[in-house]
Amino acid sequence: MQTFRVFDFPPTLNELNNLHYRVRAKKKEEWSKIVYNACNEFDIKPVMKTIITLEFYFPDKRRRDPDNYSFSAKFIFDGLVDAGILIDDSFKEVQELRIRQGGISKPKHILIHLEEVS
Repeated sequence: MQTFRVFDFPPTLNELNNLHYRVRAKKKEEWSKIVYNACNEFDIKPVMKTIITLEFYFPDKRRRDPDNYSFSAKFIFDGLVDAGILIDDSFKEVQELRIRQGGISKPKHILIHLEEVS
């Protein structure tokens, strides 16, 4: 299993719904760079078939809906493809997506786990 950390969260679905399409495109580009840089920093190697777990560490105990954060996968998957870690972000390559709360932490961050499967 390979794990890397990103210190921030991609926009949630609710946040994206309120953005102009050009701003959304810019956010996607920013997150592609963030994920690319994190993969390089943590020396993440390309994977074929994988289970991806997004483990969110929030700064407080406020109630949050997992489905709103599930959209974060789009930005992260696109960044993994751009970084060459995933060939594609289809079901052929990404066998399963898991989302979970990891705990309370300041600063907020996501641990991204890539578990290659055969």
